[in-house]
Amino acid sequence: MARVTPSAIMELIKTTAAGDYISFASGLPDPALYPVDTLRALTEEVLTQDGRAALQYGPAEGYPPLREYVAGLLRSRGLDATPEHVLITNGSQQGLDLAARALLDPGDGVLLENPSYLAAVQAFDSYEARYVTVPLDSDGMVTAGLPQALAARPKLVYTLPNFQNPTGITLGAERRRTLAEAASAAGVGVLEDDAYHDLRYEGAALPPVCALATNPWAIYTGTFSKTVAPGVRVGYLWADPALVTRLGQLKQITDLHTGSFTQRVIYRYCAEGHLEPGTRRFCDVYRIRRDALLDALTKEAAGLITWTRPAGGMFVWCTLPPERPAAELLRRAMERGVVFVPGLSFHAAGGGENTFRLNFVSATEDRIREGIRILGEVLRAWYDE
Repeated sequence: MARVTPSAIMELIKTTAAGDYISFASGLPDPALYPVDTLRALTEEVLTQDGRAALQYGPAEGYPPLREYVAGLLRSRGLDATPEHVLITNGSQQGLDLAARALLDPGDGVLLENPSYLAAVQAFDSYEARYVTVPLDSDGMVTAGLPQALAARPKLVYTLPNFQNPTGITLGAERRRTLAEAASAAGVGVLEDDAYHDLRYEGAALPPVCALATNPWAIYTGTFSKTVAPGVRVGYLWADPALVTRLGQLKQITDLHTGSFTQRVIYRYCAEGHLEPGTRRFCDVYRIRRDALLDALTKEAAGLITWTRPAGGMFVWCTLPPERPAAELLRRAMERGVVFVPGLSFHAAGGGENTFRLNFVSATEDRIREGIRILGEVLRAWYDE
């Protein structure tokens, strides 16, 4: 518990909740896009047609029709999937926790991209992991560093190959193959977090790392939080059926099972054809907001900072000159009503003091442009001192 600390993001959100801030800080989708009316109708449908079963306990592995549906979804992404490969989880975050709990003993190494997803690092911290980090460039994890990193004998590789949180970077096709082959050859588990898979705004989808691995310890996680709503707390993981059985046993002693009712609502949402048009709606709006942020950064911050250009997801990663700490920029920006997340917390092995993350999906285009205009003014005033 000494390593379990509050999320810097959640603490910042609590600090600013009472004020009128333009916030680039959260990882929250836009609630205006949630399919409230559709979910209301499906809720009534489930309660009317299947209410007693929906309100009862269920199998730890998940509602069988939903497992079948998810298996088909994963086959379309390139994974060899049957329902026996699928465990329904309380969001993909639970999948990360179950995988870490199953595979890590105190002191075991986790190979991470640097920077990496804060909540995953928090989960690994709770199992007393140590970290081996590999840097990122514009094509994702720099796999040339894998031999040295794997020589440190990590137990698990954790990767976010699509529109990585926090950087928005996508792992290139050749590097996916290199990572899968290197981890398989070393006998190291792969935990692939693909929460943002469907939030793609340009380009073609690439195969999952787990589809390229020949490793019985490969685990792939996904979620309906980004394409339906996070409050329903329905995610999933894919793994070898024998490993799914063991992870299901861990889930039994964690929460018995994901809610029978919400699983049925999500299943009907998908089976009745709402998922694809709903996802398109998210993407159409978020694409415009991403472009608004990138355009505003070009206009207001060119030459002051550098930033990534994501093909999807929710985040842009910014880098200040080495001598400029993002924490100081945040202090100055908050005085003008703008908040973002400094990058230090995303670096498991330290560093990143001059980096920060911007979310482009929560605010409207006008608020995005105004927030970046203010941030540009703050930067220029700071640099002129």
